[in-house]
Amino acid sequence: MARAMSTINEIRHEHGAVDQRIVIGIVTVVIVGLAAIWLFTVKPEPEPVPAPGPTLDTVKPAETAAERGDSAREIIDELSSAEGDIDYARAYERAEAFRAEGRKADAQLLYFFAARGGNAAAAFDLATFYDPNHHSQTGLMDEPDPFQAYRWYREAGEAGHESASARLSELRAWAEQAANGGDAEAERLLLQWE
Repeated sequence: MARAMSTINEIRHEHGAVDQRIVIGIVTVVIVGLAAIWLFTVKPEPEPVPAPGPTLDTVKPAETAAERGDSAREIIDELSSAEGDIDYARAYERAEAFRAEGRKADAQLLYFFAARGGNAAAAFDLATFYDPNHHSQTGLMDEPDPFQAYRWYREAGEAGHESASARLSELRAWAEQAANGGDAEAERLLLQWE
């Protein structure tokens, strides 16, 4: 009988070792399976919605013919459709008249049209409107734009305007002073002279 018990214990021992490996294997498979299910079913935390920032100012659309510059557009169409050379001097004169009347949109369009056509006075005036040194005195543009001022002073100078070179020097002095104060836009403008 002792021998039978010993044999039974040996069988149990052998089967127990097998059973332990099977149990460990099954437990491992179950843990891996549960981990996989958890990974694929857990939803990530939603990202917080940022608080609303400052609203962007938008430009109010032009509502009237004067705000749209319709009169200037008609003049430009008329001048462009005329046979022969376009009379940019006439466009400049009309721009001056519109400016005197306070019709900014019409004036701006005609100054631009005449300046693009090579009218030195129109290019000079357009540059002046954008020039940070003279912007507040003109009232035609909402904001100064030194890059546009540079561009149009150069155009005016190339078209023969006598004061364009002096204004470019003033603009450069402004840019140097602003760049020394940390104005990155002024620093970029100075690169135009290099």
